[in-house]
Amino acid sequence: MAAEEKSRDGPLDADPEAAIADWVRHVRFKKKTFGGVDEADVFKKIEELNRLYETLLLQERAKYKALLEDARAGGAADG
Repeated sequence: MAAEEKSRDGPLDADPEAAIADWVRHVRFKKKTFGGVDEADVFKKIEELNRLYETLLLQERAKYKALLEDARAGGAADG
């Protein structure tokens, strides 16, 4: 696998938005022989980007769920 095709969909680091922006900056598409890009490769890259966003979404949901549960537990102790 070429360096520019290396998968960047591993665990997102402390700044997931930066990880996605980095992926977008470095993504490269396979070229077709007579101009343009390979459609299958474009769809593969879109799926990879979607996985990155899904991972980010799951992380954000877990974070906000924990915050909400913490706020509810704090409110129950106060009231």
